[in-house]
Amino acid sequence: MFCINCGNKIDEGDKFCGFCGAVVESEVNPQGQQPQSQPQQLSYQSQLTYQQQPQPQYQPPQNSQPNPAKETSSNKANLLNNRKRLAIMITSIVLSVVLILAGTVWYFTRNTSTTFMGLNSNPEVIPKAKAGDNADKVVKSLENKGFRTKIIDEFGGKKKGNFLRYANVKPGSKVSTKTVVKILRSKGPGVPAKGVVGVSLENAKKIVKSMGVPVKLHRVPSTDAADGKIVASIPMPGNAVGKDGVINIAVGENTDGVPVDVFGLDKDKAKDMLSSKPFSVDLRPKFSSAKYFGKIVGAYPALGTKGNPKAVTLYYGVDASKTKDVVTKPMDYVDQTAYLVQRAGSFVGKWCTKSGNCINLLPYVATNGYEEENIHGVMTEEVAKSGSVNSSSIVNRDIDVLYMSTWGQDPSGYAIYDKNIENTKYMKNNLVSGDTGAVELYAGRDSARCDGHVIHNFDDPSLCVDGKYIDGERLLDDSDYSDEMRQSPGIHTGYYYVMQDFMVVVPVGAKFDELLNSGYFAGKVENKPDLTRPFILRRNPKLYKQTRVDLPKHTYPEWSPFIPSIKGRAVPFAPAPDDSNAYYLVEEPFDWSANPSESL
Repeated sequence: MFCINCGNKIDEGDKFCGFCGAVVESEVNPQGQQPQSQPQQLSYQSQLTYQQQPQPQYQPPQNSQPNPAKETSSNKANLLNNRKRLAIMITSIVLSVVLILAGTVWYFTRNTSTTFMGLNSNPEVIPKAKAGDNADKVVKSLENKGFRTKIIDEFGGKKKGNFLRYANVKPGSKVSTKTVVKILRSKGPGVPAKGVVGVSLENAKKIVKSMGVPVKLHRVPSTDAADGKIVASIPMPGNAVGKDGVINIAVGENTDGVPVDVFGLDKDKAKDMLSSKPFSVDLRPKFSSAKYFGKIVGAYPALGTKGNPKAVTLYYGVDASKTKDVVTKPMDYVDQTAYLVQRAGSFVGKWCTKSGNCINLLPYVATNGYEEENIHGVMTEEVAKSGSVNSSSIVNRDIDVLYMSTWGQDPSGYAIYDKNIENTKYMKNNLVSGDTGAVELYAGRDSARCDGHVIHNFDDPSLCVDGKYIDGERLLDDSDYSDEMRQSPGIHTGYYYVMQDFMVVVPVGAKFDELLNSGYFAGKVENKPDLTRPFILRRNPKLYKQTRVDLPKHTYPEWSPFIPSIKGRAVPFAPAPDDSNAYYLVEEPFDWSANPSESL
């Protein structure tokens, strides 16, 4: 027969199941008269019934006389319930033990090295080391003693790669070998990302003077909140000292001028901060890297300029999608709007290659007005120092100034090309009229040469006769001489064009690949410039076989082949763009060289 509770086979004569302990059904026989075969049948039927009904049906006792069969059934049910509870308890205990063991094994598996170190570590003496020692040798001496190490690079007054100090232990002390020893290794002198800009002069002084290089202090205008605090540094926070080997820091002073500490602030917040100042504030876009989009990246007059300007223009960062806003000034023209390409102020600043060659662009203002909107061109620092822009000759004064267009008596002649405005055709082949977002800056405009002298192709009374330059002022003063020269068979003979300075400004977000594929550049691009930063490409005349083009006899100059014109683009640009020849915009608060300093 079989157990009613678990189905296990039971030998004849057993009173309890040897597997689960349940009472054997055959022992419960209240009638005592049924044949031997009957209990086996009942046992099988009971097994079926139990399997179909997991919970036994309990009948409450009646008030009639006790029934031995019912009493025995009740005891059996209680016994089964007790055994089930016991089984559940045992199962829970077993599962808990298994989980604890599994967790313990997992923990020690994940932390084998730490556990081993903790159980087997011995205190060792930290090797003595002084600032300037080779950091790699210090690391090796620690590892030979069983220590693990972590190197942390930071700016310091020692040579790059040299040991500065221990960060969490003292030399000569005994420390458990399970300790991770932190070593500060020098990156060379520089300005830390934190601890200089934004703190008091007294606190910043300790850090910058520890770098072992000369430190220059500049005192610049600031808002009230930054009075007495460091508002700027060069190099910028987080950067190493440049080739000049000098650290410049600027401390804010509540004095008249253009506050430096608005640099990097949201444009609207910055404008509000200056609302109480005795000058008007205008906002203008300027190409910048993405981190400065919508934030102040410069000003005109420059940030840090002392005095009482009547108006201040704050520049905020934008990408190539705003090129038209950056370089143009809208003008009503008949029933249309012409966008004059004559706002060059945003290009003012320093642009440097990664090797340290720089172009410093300065504003050129042709009139006595100093408003930002009057900056139609820019000039290199070299041109400014040469004095050519101060020439008494109006013709020669701006010959080396960089403009974005040619010139014309009708303003629409230097406006972005618009098929609905006739004279804008003269700008059709300038990049600014396209959709790449790039802008050209070039010197000379549409000027030609005669015997080394400059002659413009518009509104210039000067002549070139048989290769000889005839001064326009003399022609105006002497009508007989003028008639003689104009009737000469050698008139308009001897003109030529020369290649002058030429640059391409490429903002973040420009369609650079489109420009490359258009054939604009000569040569093959090997290493594309960093397109996350605005940069300038500068033409190199040494890469051209021909930098002078002589005009045929009796030909009056009209269009130079070295610049874009109605005739077409300029000659292909060389060199091809490369990360090594790109002049990236230096995004710093102001021109430090223009601000007086004192040694710290």
